[in-house]
Amino acid sequence: MKHSRKSWFRHEAISTRQANRLVKQYTEKGYHVEKSLNADHKLWDVAVKLEEGRNNHPTPRCMINKVWDSPLYKNPTII
Repeated sequence: MKHSRKSWFRHEAISTRQANRLVKQYTEKGYHVEKSLNADHKLWDVAVKLEEGRNNHPTPRCMINKVWDSPLYKNPTII
């Protein structure tokens, strides 16, 4: 039996409508959800226990901006 690691993910300072929608969606999928009133007293915080991704693959080269690998990006003093 494999046990996957789970951790809390928080949606903070959201409206009542958004909070209710999130609680409904996560509950339908079988996740453990907690909804609590924010310090603002007009907004809500929603916490859900989600599985952590096991395979964090590196970003494909085609998705990386070429400027990030330029010497100008690494050392802005080069002209």
